[in-house]
Amino acid sequence: MKSVRQTLVALGAASLLFSVPPAFAKCPVSDGATVKINAPIGNLQVDTNGRDAVEVEVNSKDIEVREICGKDRVEYTAVAPGQIRSSIDWKIVVPRNVNLDLVTNGGSIRMGDSDGWATLRTSGGSVTVGNIKGRTAIITQGGFIKAGNIGESAELRSSSAGSIEVANIGGNADLHTAGGSITTGVVNGKVKADSAGGGIYIKGARDEVVVTAESNIFIGDALRINAKSVGGNITNPKNRGPFKGETDSGDIRLDSAGGWVEATTGFGSIYVRLNPVNITDDLHVTLQSGVGDISIYIPERLKGVIEATIERPALTARRIFSDFPMNGVEVGQALSNNPRARGIVSPRGNAFSSQESQRAVLNGGGVNAIKLHTSLGKIEIFKIKL
Repeated sequence: MKSVRQTLVALGAASLLFSVPPAFAKCPVSDGATVKINAPIGNLQVDTNGRDAVEVEVNSKDIEVREICGKDRVEYTAVAPGQIRSSIDWKIVVPRNVNLDLVTNGGSIRMGDSDGWATLRTSGGSVTVGNIKGRTAIITQGGFIKAGNIGESAELRSSSAGSIEVANIGGNADLHTAGGSITTGVVNGKVKADSAGGGIYIKGARDEVVVTAESNIFIGDALRINAKSVGGNITNPKNRGPFKGETDSGDIRLDSAGGWVEATTGFGSIYVRLNPVNITDDLHVTLQSGVGDISIYIPERLKGVIEATIERPALTARRIFSDFPMNGVEVGQALSNNPRARGIVSPRGNAFSSQESQRAVLNGGGVNAIKLHTSLGKIEIFKIKL
């Protein structure tokens, strides 16, 4: 009885459809070919150090593998019985320069480095890959994702409580997990990421970053940021453009804000150091904390108007500090001098019923409105030279 390899040689076929035993199958391929595998179940272990051919080995006699073998495209599909009690492993050897489209309906995927593009999907397992030069999509419904450098754009998704960890990405990044953290290196494009059950750490991004997380968010050097956390801190060492951030409970810290800033926290402090790319750009600032302190560093050449307000200042302590001259107005007392306002606010009543507000005009004023507001905390305004 002829072996599969002998049959291929005898027929001289460039493409053939047949049933093979699970032990071994081999197909010669050209550079840039596409290898597609659809496994009904099993762990896919991909060795990318092969030469000129694709080899497949399955450690189960219960699975019938079918192959379409062509120089530019190879496909492996399989049929499994209704019940499999043992663990199934697919050992796949491919050249590094082929493209990979791999699916398993129940198992993990492990793969080495690849010079092509890759699409990897599993219904229940983790995915671990090396460096991939081409565009990459990795989707799992039941595990974590860990990847090396990706040369082009990447879409990584885990619909379970799995974390996502990836090194540098050469294009845009689309990252989503239903219950784990997200960690990346430098992204050479736009970033869209959300984690329903963990934090987000992005080392840096060359373009816009839009993120939503359950806990802490860290974003390194970025062009523009829109970040929202349910219950964690938002930290950014450097942003070259506008920033919009919101957290229900946590601190917000911007060490070098290059554009306008809008930041809100329900319970936490806000720290902003303005470092505008262009002093004549739109540099409006709105900082609001429910319970927490606000600190802002403003370039002395900036034109605009500062309005600082504390809803419930302490009884005797000074709560607004500024390097710029401020004109103070105690709202409670101003209202009490208006007969129509009697009974609304009593300056002699509870200290928490009297609002404190301070205002300053910078360099003759301008379109840049700097609004600082906290319900309970202090406000500090510092002048800096740039």
